[in-house]
Amino acid sequence: MGTIAPLLRWFTASWFKIAEMERTNFRDELKVDDYWTWRLVEWRDRSLPFQVQNRVSKKLLRDAVGFVLNFSIGFLILLVSAGKLVIFLSAWFGSSVLRVGKSKSSDGTQVDFRQYVLLLEGEPQLPYKVLKNICNEADRLIQVGEKKQPENLIQLLKKSSNFNGVGRFDSSDIPSLDSQEPPNCWSLPVVTLTTISVALLNFADDKAKQLLASVSEGLSIVKLIEETLDRSGELESIRKAAVVVWDGVELYKKWDETDLKSTRVRGTTQKETLRNLSNMAEKIVTDFTAQTRDILMQNPLNWPARVIAANSMYRIAQTILLGMGDDENQDGDELFESISITISDILAACLTNLVQVITLKCHKSNIKEREESVRRAAILLGESKEIFEILQQRELPSLDMEIAAKIDEWRASIALVTEDPLASPSASSSDNSTTA
Repeated sequence: MGTIAPLLRWFTASWFKIAEMERTNFRDELKVDDYWTWRLVEWRDRSLPFQVQNRVSKKLLRDAVGFVLNFSIGFLILLVSAGKLVIFLSAWFGSSVLRVGKSKSSDGTQVDFRQYVLLLEGEPQLPYKVLKNICNEADRLIQVGEKKQPENLIQLLKKSSNFNGVGRFDSSDIPSLDSQEPPNCWSLPVVTLTTISVALLNFADDKAKQLLASVSEGLSIVKLIEETLDRSGELESIRKAAVVVWDGVELYKKWDETDLKSTRVRGTTQKETLRNLSNMAEKIVTDFTAQTRDILMQNPLNWPARVIAANSMYRIAQTILLGMGDDENQDGDELFESISITISDILAACLTNLVQVITLKCHKSNIKEREESVRRAAILLGESKEIFEILQQRELPSLDMEIAAKIDEWRASIALVTEDPLASPSASSSDNSTTA
């Protein structure tokens, strides 16, 4: 080990030095910087740390200390110079060998990443080899992400080619259950719509299983987007409500401790099932608002997760019923497809924030967490490759980054017409006929 370890250090140092050979000369390489000897020089020039009364003895002692320190300084300079000479000669020999075997073909399109390296004052440029290794590691992580494409989510995103569902899932014509409405986050309407979809179908149905798998993949990315962009934690209670609903639906096939199968059985038609869900949700909200006397609870952001989720279920179920009109026997597949397209629109709108999230992950201020954050960003970039390709096919609205981060801001800014009933997918289907 005593032999191998120094040899590996020599090899590594020589390998990095090879990349700098064209920019250095022999004299500069053998120059010993002051930081090698500054401590010894400081000791040498300092007065003796103890008192000596005899002047002759003090002079002899001072000269002895100076001699020892000067010898140490000279020996250290010689040692450092010898090390630099060994590295320089090794790198010179190595570069000569590589130059002989190097291919003469070059496309001349290499990007110099050294301009992006943060250096301390007086610090030499980072060797090209180090930069190349960093770039290779980033490429490797991106490739790892590309192998983990969310295939189910991608299939769901291909169901539509616009973002109309962002404005269609909650109609302004639905009366509020309280004087104030809790805001939306991206994940809450997605999990509420998914709950309604699977309540309308048998859980063993392949369509329901596919939708659950798609939304599960989408929510993992949506959660990352929401946590990254909601820096103040303003919507934390809304996100918590979405998590509570999703855990119940995905794991236990329940919404608010109610078996969704029994909800579907009690409603023999699509409308009756939706009315059951809406009535249960309305009762939860009205009972809470009637019983609570806490001033803090007058702010919807302070409502319990169960009440926030119920309010979302009431509004979305009522919006779907409003879109269905008087048609009591609407085709179940048509309604399910319409809801799936709306979920696709909302997820796609949320995923337009991915570029901003990846950028923020690479600029994390905490240096201890930055490396892992950058690695996660590189993997996320690879995972999102096909998602970006799908989003590029849509006409993106011109929104400020702060506005694009919130679903309610999206709805207010792009002023989507909410009169389009959620239960009537004809417009969306025609928009997506080419995509299909």
